Amino acid sequence: MATFPRWAQQLMDRHPGQPAPTADEPAPAWLMEEARETPLWYIIREAPEVRKDHPFLVFDEIQKEPGQWREILGTMDADVARVAKLIQAREVDHVIFTGCGSAFFTALHGAFTFAHYTDLSTAAIESYELANYFPRVVPERTLLIAHSGTGGSAETVEAVLAAKKAGLLTLALTNTDVSPVLDESDEALVYITRQGCGPCISVISTRALLQTMLARQLAAPWTNVAALDQSLDALPAAGDRFLTDFTGQVKDFAERTAGLESFFVVGSGPNYFSAREGTLKIEEQTLMVGKAYRTGDFHHDALSLVRPTRLVAAIAAGGEANGRIVDVLRAARAGGAPTLAIEYGSTGGLSPFADETWHLQGEVDEYIAPVLLTLPFQLLGYFMGVVRGRNPDTLATDTESNTRAWLTAFPLGTH
Repeated sequence: MATFPRWAQQLMDRHPGQPAPTADEPAPAWLMEEARETPLWYIIREAPEVRKDHPFLVFDEIQKEPGQWREILGTMDADVARVAKLIQAREVDHVIFTGCGSAFFTALHGAFTFAHYTDLSTAAIESYELANYFPRVVPERTLLIAHSGTGGSAETVEAVLAAKKAGLLTLALTNTDVSPVLDESDEALVYITRQGCGPCISVISTRALLQTMLARQLAAPWTNVAALDQSLDALPAAGDRFLTDFTGQVKDFAERTAGLESFFVVGSGPNYFSAREGTLKIEEQTLMVGKAYRTGDFHHDALSLVRPTRLVAAIAAGGEANGRIVDVLRAARAGGAPTLAIEYGSTGGLSPFADETWHLQGEVDEYIAPVLLTLPFQLLGYFMGVVRGRNPDTLATDTESNTRAWLTAFPLGTH
């Protein structure tokens, strides 16, 4: 790695002369002692404090997001336009989006969004796969957009290096101002969040917003830019309104469904991103197992799994695609599963088929909605975790075995 994240360097500086973590021994005694005193995820996030009950730090992070969207829309348009001009000058006609975990889900979002708003061809390839199975491309006409909240994911840095070796232009989308991915990328769009703790929260919605703004700058002639701008401008107020109107309702829903053992989230088109990212947020904060499905896949893959103890949450789709979302809810109900529908703007029609419906207000269309729809799943995961006695800040690193698992998967400084 070119540099260590600040938190990792600080840990090592406090223990001079102690054995450094290695791939074979990633959790030496001094490091485990640190993690017993302060759960590892508080250390990684450089959290200002450790909290033991609601509101946890991740709750504060969720509340900040609409304000961050407002700041990005108000201050970063010039930076986005500068990068767009570089891409146009290079005559790029193909874009590969990459990342790991939540960052790969934002890569999926980017590929779908660019394919809709621009005349560029796109692909989303997970970072490790990209680094090891690099596709055939025309290098001088291909752009890599690498997502990483921390900028330290080793797989994503390797993917950037592979792209540079192949001759591609590389662009980092990140939320940290000093990192290996910034060191290695040709260009960057950076919005600093300094998230206090918890799973990836604001780093997801802010990067999804930034890449949507970049797609807007690169928009094809057929794009209705005025409608796109209207939806972007509506995002902050829509986010504020959801948090004001629904926080109590989400908490109540979490309390009423405390007996659930697992869950499914279903989304189509651009909101398959929302289904994947929403599933991960609920898993990380509740420690339940969930699964995300594309709309058509639910019928082929999930019907045998439907149970009264497994929630099915479905996200409304635009146009004719919504008919299959209705089918998902009807099938889930027939199998005895509790059902939750998520609607937004003028996209709806699910309420008659779901046990509960959350309709997010604001004139946000289907292709902009994924930014907004990070909020309900983050908040739902948070309260479902709290109800179950979890600490949503820690990603289970308040348990020693999970700390060892994290350090084994991500040796110090590789995430």
